Amino acid sequence: MKKIIVPTDFSIQAENALRVAADIARENNGELFLLHQLDLPLHLANTASSNLPEALFFMKLAKKKFDDLLKADFLHDVIIHGDVETGAA
Repeated sequence: MKKIIVPTDFSIQAENALRVAADIARENNGELFLLHQLDLPLHLANTASSNLPEALFFMKLAKKKFDDLLKADFLHDVIIHGDVETGAA
């Protein structure tokens, strides 16, 4: 496998799946596409809402968790593409 997409919700199960995907990518000169989908309730996703600071807080928190995950030792020597996507639930 050359390209592996790995969704994450930052749970221990998702981390275990990422570990396995990293091993597969490393063994096959592949690359990982790591994705976290942040579903915000409509009242938070609406930029005209007074809840914008709350929505920004959750987006920044997800981005920090994502960035921390990318620093994991088991991802050393693996090409990783990824991002936190936001959408309204």
